[in-house]
Amino acid sequence: MKKIIYFTLMAVVFTSAFSSCKKFLERPPAGQMTEEEALKDEAGFMALLNGEYTLLANNEFFGGRLQTAAELLADQVDGSRFTGDFSEIFRRQNSIFGGFRDGLYNNGYRVINVANLLLSKLNLIKAGEQDNAKGQALLFRAIGHFEMVRLFAQPYGYTSDNSHDGIPLRISVDITSVQRSTVAEIYTQIISDLKEAEQLLPDTYPSNYKATKWAAKAFLAKVYFQMNDFTNAYASASEVVGNTTFVLDNAYNLRYSPALSKEGIFAIQNVNNFYSPGGELRGNYRSDLAIPVLNYTNQFFTLATQDPADVRKAWYSSTLQTDYKVLTKYNRDFFDLPIVHLTEIKLILAESGAEIAAANPGALAAAITNINQILSRAYGGTARNLGVNATAGLVISTARKERELELVGEGNRYHEIKRIGARNNTSVDRRGSPWNCNGFILQFPKAEQDAMTSFRLNPEGGCF
Repeated sequence: MKKIIYFTLMAVVFTSAFSSCKKFLERPPAGQMTEEEALKDEAGFMALLNGEYTLLANNEFFGGRLQTAAELLADQVDGSRFTGDFSEIFRRQNSIFGGFRDGLYNNGYRVINVANLLLSKLNLIKAGEQDNAKGQALLFRAIGHFEMVRLFAQPYGYTSDNSHDGIPLRISVDITSVQRSTVAEIYTQIISDLKEAEQLLPDTYPSNYKATKWAAKAFLAKVYFQMNDFTNAYASASEVVGNTTFVLDNAYNLRYSPALSKEGIFAIQNVNNFYSPGGELRGNYRSDLAIPVLNYTNQFFTLATQDPADVRKAWYSSTLQTDYKVLTKYNRDFFDLPIVHLTEIKLILAESGAEIAAANPGALAAAITNINQILSRAYGGTARNLGVNATAGLVISTARKERELELVGEGNRYHEIKRIGARNNTSVDRRGSPWNCNGFILQFPKAEQDAMTSFRLNPEGGCF
């Protein structure tokens, strides 16, 4: 394992070199090491491929910034102490300036660009290994585009044909600046990449620390769910849930732990004294050492802790840091970092199954079974479980409530506000913004327009 991580960290050096450029980080290779020097043989290729895992878990992406940006835009955290970039994002008044946002955007496109580079160099590795490598690269490219389009563009469903501006679509190694593609085009590419990755990736791997076809299936469920395509979301989620390799943790608090969780469908491993993912999550949320950067409003704290039977109350404290409502979920020195996990997929199955219940009664029964598994764990028994005759509407409302409580601090709430808004033009934002207001998405870095004067930025402000 240490050898794999060594290659991973070396690949970050290569990636940094590839990412250096005069105008903008997403533009290709210039810097200390040329493409030919880094990718001259199979060892260089494998180092860069392994490096994608570290890039994904980088502090400026899944290591915390991706989640933090979404939390700042949502309605759970208390923004009264924010200054600088955090204040601007929280107030939904984003400008073209902001290092926090730029770092997130740059790292997302690093993941995409390295994937494209790998796809262009498959000839460097043995023929028998090319399918697996291609599948991994396609998965990473899809994840990068998916996470970027969810934060930098209005959601799928914002326009009837999804012809509204999305993000730059990058599917080749190309030095030229590109205009934003439509959201429809972005989602079409994401789905295409994930479906091909699903066919190419292996069915199993000795651990969940390497991508398998199940990671692609799980992300397909996430993508379809974000699109409010409940038929396909249910189908993909059902396949994942039906794989007995993945087991719902007995305890609610094992998801972010060192090798104790059984429900990670795709996770980045912590290696003691060598590599610890999730540093920015700990930096922004950890509450046992000091007042955290992110703490909660009284309104959300009350909502999350009001049920005396809910064992997840232990995720919160109003006394650990005097006068602050804080999260304890990330109060560890290190943990494995789940990229996608079974709890989320079961919640997708539950809500999607209820949405299609009229045409598929069996989907409602499966939805009730899966939401009850989460309820039993959360409330220490079956007292809060839904009856076998629960209505589709009750299952949907229960799944949405449990989703907010289960995925707290994971960047979920923002995407739900946008998805539900696009679903039926209903704003559930507790801060009172319309779901489709201009400032409710991140602005693009100034460097994009510096590199292409015609680049279309997002309209700014207009939420309050």
